[in-house]
Amino acid sequence: MIDLRHWSLALTLSVTTGLAALLAGHAEPLGLAVLLPLLGLGLIVATRGTIGPMTAAIAIGLGVILTLHLWPGFENPRIWQDRHFCRDCLPHSLYLSVDQALLVAAWLPLVIGHWRAANPMPLLTASVATIAAAVALGIATGLFRWQPGWPGLSLLTLFAAANLVTVAAEEVLFRGLLQRHLLARLGATPAWWLTAVLFGLAHLPFGIEFAAVATVAGLGYGWVAWQSRSLWPAIGLHWLVNLTHFSLFSYPMLA
Repeated sequence: MIDLRHWSLALTLSVTTGLAALLAGHAEPLGLAVLLPLLGLGLIVATRGTIGPMTAAIAIGLGVILTLHLWPGFENPRIWQDRHFCRDCLPHSLYLSVDQALLVAAWLPLVIGHWRAANPMPLLTASVATIAAAVALGIATGLFRWQPGWPGLSLLTLFAAANLVTVAAEEVLFRGLLQRHLLARLGATPAWWLTAVLFGLAHLPFGIEFAAVATVAGLGYGWVAWQSRSLWPAIGLHWLVNLTHFSLFSYPMLA
């Protein structure tokens, strides 16, 4: 049940994040204006206690715009540019996504859910299976290969921090909003599969192989979110998959 306490937390986090970005020069008033519809929709949800179909559709639309960095007024700080992590890897650029951070601040408190106290073994088993399946498919398709190497504590910390923002934003959008909406209308299994397929398609710009791996991983993220009724396990698993990829395999992919 979503109530005004969740929205109050979202308001506090959003205003704090927005002001910090503004003072640091990474956001303009035009960018922070996105908080008006985000928090307005959140207030509607907190007042009604549930996310209606129209509210979900608008929130998903705003989430897509922010995730794709299409809302103006943001200057996401660059952490590194066109860095090669192996001789035959594609170059990789990393940014701290302020726009995605605002989405997380405004909506994660509303869709995080309440983790059910239950036997953790099914979630742990599903998490291990997800990592193993994503790695196996990535190697089989030639997307990456086993290439362990210590990137250094500073690089790993920077990647972990910036990637956590992106992971949380994607989980809010796909499992917190989309899968939750589809669960109420299609039932568990169709919602689980459809959300994973759409998650994979969202990664299609990186190639068919990347989209296939993302779909398989999305099945794991969706399952742990569905079974636990919380986004915490999905965020943790998603983050762990990305950290494993970054630390132990060709990153972001082979050329």
